[in-house]
Amino acid sequence: MYVAAQILGFIAFLISLYAYQKVNKKDILLCMVISNIINLVHYLMLGAYSGCITKVIAIFRDIFIVLKEKNKRLSSVLFLIIFILIYIGVSIYTFTNILSLFPLVAAIIYIIPTWLGNSKTVKKTALFCYILWLIYNIYVLSIAGATANIVSIVSIIIGLKREIKWV
Repeated sequence: MYVAAQILGFIAFLISLYAYQKVNKKDILLCMVISNIINLVHYLMLGAYSGCITKVIAIFRDIFIVLKEKNKRLSSVLFLIIFILIYIGVSIYTFTNILSLFPLVAAIIYIIPTWLGNSKTVKKTALFCYILWLIYNIYVLSIAGATANIVSIVSIIIGLKREIKWV
């Protein structure tokens, strides 16, 4: 079961790596939906429930964000607040220790610029969130997740470097 979970984690990782090489927010989010579906199974198999439930919500969040780009009625800040409240509620439900909160804190931090920002802002925020996920993945013994986080951090930096001039 552990080996199968790691294989799924590496597949999800490859898809997320590809996502951050995309330029527009919609393409990033669609790739991340696929990655999150695979990752939720990965975390479920590891018994990492806060990571798993975070991925479930992330799927709906990313789909909703893509839909709101097409339907301006869905752009209300009320929907953003609802997602944040869902994350907070789930945080309370899945809490076991401070490290169990890292995926949910990362998700809350990530949703705001994903909801409001452009692809550069999403990538910058994802960089910080992947650091929180890295700590969580080490905690739950997800080799695939930790490897994915390290490589994704490097990938995001490369993607950003192509788009902005680093001082």
